[in-house]
Amino acid sequence: MAQDDLIGRWSVEKLDLLRKYLEAYVKVLRKRDWCKGYEYIDGFAGTGKPKTRDEETYVDGSPRVALDLQYPFTKYHFIESTEWRIRKLEEMKTEFPDRQIEIYPGDCNKMLREQIVPTLPRSSYKRAVAFLDPFGMQLEWNTLNEIAQTRAIEVFINLPVMAINRNVRRRREEDITPAARECMDRLWGTTDWTAEVYEEKQTLFGPERVRIKQSGKDLGRRFRNRLMEIFPNCTMPVLMTNSKNAPLYCLIFAGHNNTGVKIANSIFGKFETMG
Repeated sequence: MAQDDLIGRWSVEKLDLLRKYLEAYVKVLRKRDWCKGYEYIDGFAGTGKPKTRDEETYVDGSPRVALDLQYPFTKYHFIESTEWRIRKLEEMKTEFPDRQIEIYPGDCNKMLREQIVPTLPRSSYKRAVAFLDPFGMQLEWNTLNEIAQTRAIEVFINLPVMAINRNVRRRREEDITPAARECMDRLWGTTDWTAEVYEEKQTLFGPERVRIKQSGKDLGRRFRNRLMEIFPNCTMPVLMTNSKNAPLYCLIFAGHNNTGVKIANSIFGKFETMG
């Protein structure tokens, strides 16, 4: 039985935003004489060719978006942990024999910290863009911190708002499962995230830590504030919703380069203006 990644309209829109930024990024860096290479990193690569839920047509996933640019990156890093998706990435690799592609089977955080980030110090005169689009709450703050310390890698982060709402933003703080709390600790990089989600209120049963009323975009802004502690330039979050207007993700760009954030802000702004 064939296996496919299934995506909705919001994912197609997200991929279009990514494509527009990558096109601009490569056009800038390929003209910089000092630059020894510009690389693309996909932390949760998937198959490279997902199927849309509504139209049931195949579209280019983030790996193909990056591979199909008019001016390609000098190197591609695709990380994926699922065997059947890895097989499809290997098949896709043969379609682009002129591209330098590395596929990393395993956990995104481990592969980034141990095998990819160490190859991209600022002193290498190489630069990179990382697209980090987890299916749930797999991304870890320690990974983002190590990326930030290079001052050579920009990131697109898709904050999993729906997963946080389902698993963490319960009515009362005491309702969070230990497993969900541990995932959120790793994602936020501190246990202090509870102050971003819960507040103490007086109830009929006495004082309780209850959920703060906030939108998906509000949650994205709070995470953006956290990112600003390690990245000097961050866009405001772009909220991605499903067909029922339920919040799914917040897309945030973060980096050390003023030009990068200006380009991302322009692309995000036009998207939000169009509704």
